[in-house]
Amino acid sequence: MDNPRVLILRGRETDPGVNKYCKVLSEEKYQVTLLLWNRRGSVLNPDPKGYTLKQFFFHAPLDKFGAVFFYPVWWMYVTYFLLKEKPDIVHACDFDTLLPVLFIKRFIKCQFVYTIFDFYADNIQEGHFLPVLKFLKQGVRFLEIWGINCADLLILVDESRLEEIHGATVKNLIYMYNTPEDQNHSVIDEIHESKGIFSIFYAGYLLNDRGITDIIMAISDVPDVELVLAGPIIDKNILDDIAAHPSLVKYIGWIPSYEEILNRSLSADMLFRFSDTALPTKNKYASPNKLFEAMMCGKPILVSDNSSMASIVRHNNCGLVVPYGDVRAIKEAIVKLINNPGLRSELGKNGRKAYEEKYSWTIMENRLVTAYKNLQH
Repeated sequence: MDNPRVLILRGRETDPGVNKYCKVLSEEKYQVTLLLWNRRGSVLNPDPKGYTLKQFFFHAPLDKFGAVFFYPVWWMYVTYFLLKEKPDIVHACDFDTLLPVLFIKRFIKCQFVYTIFDFYADNIQEGHFLPVLKFLKQGVRFLEIWGINCADLLILVDESRLEEIHGATVKNLIYMYNTPEDQNHSVIDEIHESKGIFSIFYAGYLLNDRGITDIIMAISDVPDVELVLAGPIIDKNILDDIAAHPSLVKYIGWIPSYEEILNRSLSADMLFRFSDTALPTKNKYASPNKLFEAMMCGKPILVSDNSSMASIVRHNNCGLVVPYGDVRAIKEAIVKLINNPGLRSELGKNGRKAYEEKYSWTIMENRLVTAYKNLQH
């Protein structure tokens, strides 16, 4: 098959990992189109390199249960797009892109690649509506397992996710960590050191279950600390927390350039990524790119316990682990890093070494290219 046409589907408007998939495949002479669901309606500047970007503009919640009521409209558009484009390979990312592909595969001849960033069934909390949500959870799990069984290639973000999809029949499987491309590691920013300010940086969706409020509380009485936050504010109470600490927290809004995010990570003293223990996926199986960004940048990271993140951090000794929501433990960890520059350096070097040997994007892209080429045989 010469220059196969690949359609990659993502149900949100931005994702550095998916953009890297597109770039790698286009460099291998695949004709790549990326279709995004732009839920916020904002104009993006993702700077596609060698591939075509298409967007479906339709306002809808993100990472909220109410988003399910908007899915049918998105699914109808994806179905129309698939019928019109008739790609050789369809690469769906997560459950919110899955159903149209399973339907269309009956009518067009294409190979199916499925990436699971989040196993949606584990994100459904049964709560007060136990009978209804339990039925919904079982239904979503059934459909996701069906999708896995139909996939010619399955991509998981780390080994812990294999436990999550027990019962599925997997034809071909690779692991693609949410790791960034290597940057110029000679970049050295001494601004914070010269000012005596300990800088903490986080870029991503500002949600309650990311522990943003907890870290603000933890550093509220720690001198010479600055917390820099970037990204869309999903839970509005976080805006109040930011406004209540103007000298402590700096909110810089949305950063459209991933390169700028990495440069800010390089100039920070510490990164963090917490996951609420209330949801299994966000607790046990969460494997965010923030962890691997910290490794690539040679920076210590603070993560929540009982997660795949915590296992990787402990195994590679590249950061500190705290219980989710424990403000006192978060404060103690931050103060420990502030008072021990040598420890910060050691943890950062350990993370960088692990990135180069096990998690680098060069390793990941070779893995992806090999798997795609095997689809053609």
